[in-house]
Formats: sequence, C-alpha cells, structure tokens
Amino acid sequence: MEQNTVPAPEGLAADFAVGVTDDECEPYIPRGGTAYIARVSSLRDGDVGLFFDGSRAVIRQYCEDWAGNAHLLTLNRALRERDRMFPAAGGLPVCLFGRVLLERDVPLPER
Repeated sequence: MEQNTVPAPEGLAADFAVGVTDDECEPYIPRGGTAYIARVSSLRDGDVGLFFDGSRAVIRQYCEDWAGNAHLLTLNRALRERDRMFPAAGGLPVCLFGRVLLERDVPLPER
C-alpha cells in the first residue's frame, strides 16, 4: 500500500497530518489545507483536537463548562450549529486522536 508523506513545518512536532476537506476550521485551517496532529491523551480548555465522533473525524475546540459538561466547538463560528455538548454524567463518547498544532491560538468563544 502506498503512503503519502507530508513533511511538517520546521519546528513543529507533529506525529501525523490530515487533510481538511470542509470549511469548519476556517480561518485557522482553510479548506484543502493540512492539519498537523500531536498524539495526546487529554486536552485542556481551549485546545483544538482531532476527534472521531462515531461517524467521521472532526476538528473541534474542546472546553468544559462549570458543571463538567464537555463542549466540542467548530473553529468557524459561522457554523456554530455544528457544536456538540456532552453531559458530564455520560462522559465524552468520542475518540481523541490528538491535539491540532496551530500557528496561533484559537480564543474560546463568548457564551
């Protein structure tokens, strides 16, 4: 099987890369761009991660609210209807592949 190799930008400690096929990550990663991922086992509030939500891989900003509910937020706030919330009692029923390495921080949206 043939594998494509995508070199990470110099100084970026990425474990793997994925292509972005939609506009959910704009303006941070454009459609057709590349997301560089570092494998981690957990995220902090405001980190951007690559998740598998049961049907597809998605890039979302992670945060927890005061009650412990987990929120996965689209980076493109014009598409905020695609945000997902997971109650604290049920845990996070998605798989975390790793943290997306970005050139600039993504501010948490105002609530």
